[in-house]
Amino acid sequence: MAHTDNDTLRIALAGAFSLVIALGIGRFLFTPALPDMITDTTLTAVSGGYLAAVNYGGYLLGAMLAMLVPSHRARTAFWCALWVSVSSSLLMSLSSTFTPWAINRFLAGIASAIIMVNGSALVLGALPNHRRARLGNIHYAGIGLGISIAALTVALVESLSGSYPAMWFTCGVLALLLTPLLRIIPALPHASEHAHSRQPVNRKAMGFLIASYTLAGFGYITSTTYLPVIARQQLPGLDSAAFYTWLAVGLAAIPANLLWGKLASRAGERNALIMALGVQAMGVSAPAWLPGLSGLVTSGLLVGGTFTAVVALSMYCGRQLAPHAASMALGALTACYGVGQILGPVVTANFLESSGSFAPGLIGAAVALAGAAVLLLPLSQERF
Repeated sequence: MAHTDNDTLRIALAGAFSLVIALGIGRFLFTPALPDMITDTTLTAVSGGYLAAVNYGGYLLGAMLAMLVPSHRARTAFWCALWVSVSSSLLMSLSSTFTPWAINRFLAGIASAIIMVNGSALVLGALPNHRRARLGNIHYAGIGLGISIAALTVALVESLSGSYPAMWFTCGVLALLLTPLLRIIPALPHASEHAHSRQPVNRKAMGFLIASYTLAGFGYITSTTYLPVIARQQLPGLDSAAFYTWLAVGLAAIPANLLWGKLASRAGERNALIMALGVQAMGVSAPAWLPGLSGLVTSGLLVGGTFTAVVALSMYCGRQLAPHAASMALGALTACYGVGQILGPVVTANFLESSGSFAPGLIGAAVALAGAAVLLLPLSQERF
């Protein structure tokens, strides 16, 4: 357990780097790399959606596995998942067909969920109560930082006339170089979980939160899977449209948690979460009602500026509702989020096949996000 402010800051930063590896690269590099994978191989936008769903299936399994990890084994599970995440990113550069990609994406999904659940439990558990909310925002900012790094790497590789294998290999090497920085993340004290394990959980509030988070997973995933592909489809003459769109997501995500955290400190976590979901619904649907680069960048900024905040606020609320069963609560939330993520690309792919347009999928995703906000209304007006 950390004893100084410098220690806790370093732990929060290490947590951020763990999310750069597992989510920014291991999970979301697929999004900006997908247009090149479609161009250079037999992959299509539809089959790419199914490949994304395979990853989210792994995420669901990983979340369920993470819930079974006892507190004294959380650090071991975290490190095993990190090595799987790094390895699967590197192996993506060696394949050009669906099946090996699907295997690697499935493994990456398992790893990303374990790092999200057990890694977040380690990081948040090492932070003092009075600094947990603020430093936790630094931890979750790693998602946006990773997305930005992935976008810049893809742009750099494309500028050098490289292709998707170089994108995966470069980011995989970067992930490998970051892993030594994570050694500072400590194990959870073995006794802490059992000392309070009988304290009650607010089951009603948790049920509403889980249902809302499931729809949030369904709602945001269409943009974070397809946004660069949509950019290339809408603006085929502007090669940089996909880059600017995805970079907007990453750059907006970096400060998002700090800004939404400040709002939550005044309005309460529930109200901040409702507002974030509403803004995200507008962002997801933006390419359907605002044509051209302006709609795409608006979508990137609004989605990027909210989706990590929805994760952080939901995880924080879940931990507050079950403070002495953190891994179980975070695991349940992550698993249900994974269910929504599996369904999102599949539904969008089916809409795309039947209509030839991404617009129905985008509108459906926005409706799901609005539903996620509505499900939070019955909860108490008090802060979680």
